[in-house]
Parts: sequence; C-alpha cells; structure tokens
Amino acid sequence: MSRPNFKLSTLAALLIAANAVYAQENTAPHRFEADNAGTSTAIQSVTVSGASRSTRTENKNSYTTSAMRTTTGLALSPKETPQSVSVITKTQLDDQNISRIEDALKTTTGVNVFRDSNRYRFQSRGFYINRIEEDGMAVTVSGSMLNTNADPHSQTDLAIYDHIEVVRGATGLTQGTGEPGGTINVVRKHPTAKTQANIDVSTDRFGTVRGVGDVSGSLNAAQTVRGRAVVVGERSNSFKDVVDGKKQVFYGILEADAGENTKISAGMLWQNENSTPDRYGVPMAEGGGDAGFSRKTFLGASWNVEKARKRNLFAEVEHYFNDDWKLSGKINYTKSDYMTEWAALGNTNLNYAGLPANGLMAVSGRATRMDNYGSQFGIQANLVGKYNVFNRKHDLFLTLNHTRETLHAHWRQHADTTVYDAYNFKHDIVRPDFETGPYRFLETEDYTLTSQGVAAGTRFHILDNLHLIAGTRWTHWKSDYHDIYSANGNAPTYDENLKTKSRFVPYAGLTFDLNKTHSLYASYTQIFNPHLSAKDAEGKPLTPMTGTNFELGWKADWFNDGKLNTSLALFHIIQKNRSVSSADRSPITGRYFSIPLGRVQSHGFDAEISGSLNEAWKIFAGYTFNTSRYRATEGSRAYYQEGANFNSWTPKHMLRLYTSYRLSFAGKKWTVGGGVSAQSKSGNLYMNTEQRGYAVWNANVQYDISKNAKLSLIGSNLTDKRYFENNRTRSRGINNFFGEPRNVTLKFNYKF
Repeated sequence: MSRPNFKLSTLAALLIAANAVYAQENTAPHRFEADNAGTSTAIQSVTVSGASRSTRTENKNSYTTSAMRTTTGLALSPKETPQSVSVITKTQLDDQNISRIEDALKTTTGVNVFRDSNRYRFQSRGFYINRIEEDGMAVTVSGSMLNTNADPHSQTDLAIYDHIEVVRGATGLTQGTGEPGGTINVVRKHPTAKTQANIDVSTDRFGTVRGVGDVSGSLNAAQTVRGRAVVVGERSNSFKDVVDGKKQVFYGILEADAGENTKISAGMLWQNENSTPDRYGVPMAEGGGDAGFSRKTFLGASWNVEKARKRNLFAEVEHYFNDDWKLSGKINYTKSDYMTEWAALGNTNLNYAGLPANGLMAVSGRATRMDNYGSQFGIQANLVGKYNVFNRKHDLFLTLNHTRETLHAHWRQHADTTVYDAYNFKHDIVRPDFETGPYRFLETEDYTLTSQGVAAGTRFHILDNLHLIAGTRWTHWKSDYHDIYSANGNAPTYDENLKTKSRFVPYAGLTFDLNKTHSLYASYTQIFNPHLSAKDAEGKPLTPMTGTNFELGWKADWFNDGKLNTSLALFHIIQKNRSVSSADRSPITGRYFSIPLGRVQSHGFDAEISGSLNEAWKIFAGYTFNTSRYRATEGSRAYYQEGANFNSWTPKHMLRLYTSYRLSFAGKKWTVGGGVSAQSKSGNLYMNTEQRGYAVWNANVQYDISKNAKLSLIGSNLTDKRYFENNRTRSRGINNFFGEPRNVTLKFNYKF
C-alpha cells in the first residue's frame, strides 16, 4: 500500500486555496503592529484578536508575557493554555546577564540542564527536550541527533532573541516527533517602527569581555519598511585554566508592509565560535568521593580546540484577510560546520574505582578529531482564525510543514594511554598527526531526517467560561542512516538503516474559568518518537515509542491584565514501546533484534508565579517535584530493571527563584534583585556517583545613571558553593564538571 506523499507543491496549493476562500470576506483595513513603540495611529486602531495578539516582551519590563504560541499555534495567554508553560523574558535575561540558552533554562521551572560531553542537554519531567522551535519552526536541539559528539549544530547567542517559551509535557501537536519532555521556542527580535539603539558592554571576574550592539527602526518616513541589526563580540575566559574562547555574531532582519494587510520579512544570522573544550572534567577519588582538585583544574591537552560555524537564512509572509483571519508562510535554512580536536586524562571503564592517592592517571585511551557538518531546512504554513457556530465565535488553526535535516560526521582517533600525574598536570599530551594512521578508531556517519506534517484543531467555546481545545497531527517521518566503522585497523563494517513511519497523534485540553481571575484545566497530549536503529525479528523498523501526558491544573491571572500569573500542575507521563534487546537471534535475519516492550512512567507537579506584584516589584518562582521509574525491565544491569529510577540525574526537587525591586528613594534610580537555584540530590545512569543537594544564590544591583545609561553589578554563586553539574554519564573516571565558582560581572548599558 502506497504511503501519503506530502510535497511542497501541496503546501503552495493550500495557501492559494485559502487565499481564494477568504479574500471574499469583509476585510477591514489592517496595518501591522510594528515591534514595540512608535506605531502609527492606523496601526493602533486595529482590534487585537487571536490572530494578531503580540507575544513580544522587549521594553515591557516584565517577568511574564500576555500570550504564547508554542502549544497550538494560537496566541493564548498562560491562563488560556491547558498545559504547564513558562516564559523567560528579555527583562529576565538582561537582569541576570544571560547570553546562553543553557544558562537561561537553568532559571526556569522544571528544566534539568545537564552536561553531555562538551555540550548541554535539556530534560523536563524525566524526558529529553530534543526539539526546539525558532519562531515556531521546529528543528532538532543541538546535541540530540545521533551521538552528541557527531552533531554539528550549535546554540545561537541569545542577543538576537526577544524571549524563550517553554512547554512541559508532550507537544505532538506542534512537534510531530520527539520525547514527551516538552518544547522550547526561541522568538527572534523584530524591527521597531521607532528608531532605537542599544549598547551593552560587560566584563566579569574571570576576564570575559562582551559587547552587544542593537540598532532598529524605520527606513522610510511612512514606517512601512523597517530593519534591525544585532552585533555581538565576545572574548571568554573560563574559571578553568587554559579554557577560553571567542565568539562573533551578526543578525539582520528587514520587514516591509506590502499594503495594509500583508507583511514580508527576511533575515540572516552569521555566527562563529572558537573555544577550548573540556571533554571529561575531573575524576573522583577512590571510593567515589571528591578528589580535591581545584575548580580551575583542566585535564585536557593545550592543543584542544573546537570551532563552530552557523549560517541561517529565514523569511516570512503574513497576510490578514480581516481582523479574525491570518495566513502566514515561513521558510528557514541553517548550515552548520563543526571541527574539534581533543585529548584528556580520564578512565571510561565503569568499574574504575577512582583516582588513587598518588594521582596517576592515563589519557583516556584516545586522541580525537571530528569534522562534522549539517543542514536544517524547513517550510511551514499557518492559518488561524475565527468562525461562528451556535451563535459563538470559535478559534481554528491549521499548520502544514516540511523539514529536512542532514548530518555528516567523520571521526578519527589515535590511541594514547600515556600516564600523567593528574595533580601536577601540564597539559602536555602529544598531538598526533590526524591526517595519517594507524587509527584506533575511524568512522563516517551520514544521517538524513525528513518529515512532513499536518496539524489542525479548534478552540471551541462551549460556554462563556468553558473552552475545549481539540486537535490532531499527522506526521510522515523518514530517516536514512549510513555508517562505515573501522577499529584498530580491522576491515570496515557497514550499517544502513532506512525507515519510514506515519502516525496521527491526538490533543485535547479543557479549561474552565471559575471567574475572571482563576481557571481549572485538564489536558491529554501525545507524541511519538521513532527508534533510530532498532529492528524487529523480521528486520523491519520497530514500532515507535509513544509518550502520553495527562495533566490537571489551576491557573490565575491576578490583575486580569496578564501582568501576574500563577499556576499549579499535576502530571503523569507514560512512555511505551521502548526498545528491549532480545537474548536470541532472529530465525529470519540471523541477527539479534529488539522488542517494543519497554515502559517507563513519570509523575509529579509544577508550581509557578511570574510577573509583577506592583510597578516596582517583579518576581519569578518555580518549583517542581518529579519522580520516574521503569515499569518493565529493559536490560540486565541493575539500573535498567523494573522499578529502578529511570532518570536519577534529574533531581526530585527543583526550585528556581528570582525577584527584582526598584527602590522608591534617590529618584527611583536604584534596583536590587536576587534569587536562588536549588535542587535535591542527583545521581547518574550507573548509580555509582552522587551529588548532594545544593543551592546557588545570585543577585544584581542596577543604577540608572541617566535616562539613557545604566550600570549593573551582577553576582552569581554568592556563597561560592562547590558542586558538580548534573550529568547523565558521570562516573568515577570521567564527566565530573565543577559548577562555576563565585563570579561578579560589571555591565554598562546605553540606549539612544
């Protein structure tokens, strides 16, 4: 039976058809709301509806937002959204001087940020967040494709974004495939109608120097053509010896009104990063205790290097048929290149007892070079609007998308087991010639992932205070994987895996408004995740994993204006059809095969408050309780047994708190802020290393020198807490990374 074949021509036909249907509607003149201040009278007179509600946070001096689009594509307030959501606003990023997404996500509710080699990965409710949206278009999170080390994609500097949206739980309606942990949506800055310029210069205790320039405004008198440019230059010095880096970023976007009802925008990103990678951290002592290394210790080679290049082009067309109906089309292309060379002391043997008292330790067995490159392409169409049924207006959304991601990774490794004194290490590991053998390990991987999807749904207003969101998504998914592998000069082995799958996933959410302030909700969401390489006894692709999220919650908008939001969510997640290896070979293929019998569950609750208590006082606080267990045995080792902790590196308790207050004296020029990030104990996959619970305290002080100039002092880890970062594969021989010691940053900001 032939499978459905969704093509770009289908997408174009649907766009044309939608235009023909709705062009005949009574279209009120509609001018676009240009970003932030400076909009014209005609723009301001347009009625704000579900099709046009803004999600921007820039210049709003808030720790919350009035609307988000990540759950369905509709612009819904947090109170209207039947899932657990958070936003990290531009003000929050500025107050805490955050420029990297991993640091931003460490401040929000329920997200476990952990080290994976030289990258950071994200989990929520015990599961990976392996898809990230950029202005609503989903791609794979950096580090999530195949092996973390093989992924060429890097995270973009946060200077180009307005805010970050986070949804916890399964998000199959917008993502198609993935884990049921949640979704991140980073929203780009757009041009403003009013001319504005902003300069940030900062330096910290360790010698990092960073400068950001941001210029925006209209390019003609009618304000129908607008532009924005962001430039970043950074020279980073870590608290670790030798570890440093450089970054250059340029972001530009142009926006034009093509008549009163249509807007066209196009932009680009250019980002270069050079750094010194710390791949293995430090070992633990014999018995698993702290080996007493200084936190500045770096056990890598002096020639360790990492280079990442990222180029991104994007464009969007938006058309309003009237105040209720909006059609948009987006296209996005990213090209990434990545190269690294590294060697480090470490022991990858899981039975390693720990560093002996004499400090002797060998190189991990390898010196490695990786050359990776890849691309991400996406095209998407969205139709949102309102329709009348039973004398009520209801919301409708329809999304069609096509994505294609490619990855090429070439690994070369030389053997090296030279022994050094780890306590007196001089970074003098000899660099091999990576262009010649003999190689300990040689591998080339090529991976292509293609998907097409159609999502549709409605927000049906059953009563004035009872609202149902119901929808479904069909996803057609195809992966093509090729691998050539050779070890220790042996003949290469080849592996190929071509898989295609199609599946529908449901979405249902019900909200009940108790009054204008309080609401209750319930939701049922689902997502599926195809297995990369697992095959059944017949050699066919294994049935995809399915993640289902059940959630009940309460939300409140305390001032009925979106300025202070609170929420409480109870959740239960079941993931089934996980791969379990068979002990026997298949009588058909002669190979070992997999059975989709694995099953895990996760449950807990989130609580959050975000926004402004009054004009002077802003607050964000989030608490999460989460436990997860295997409900079926997935392997012979103890940590894969039924009843074992499924995710021991995610703390059971996590608290994120930050608050800011503008003082009433001295002309209201002083603002003080502070907060804490705390968690209970965390372990690792192998159940042989543990980090006790800890709290990291942070603070900031701002002084308004003038109307345009501001000076800030930001302190992090004020108590200088010594701890190890969460890490799934921590062991006594590798992957123990110190958290950053006390740091102080001085930042100067000037607005023109």
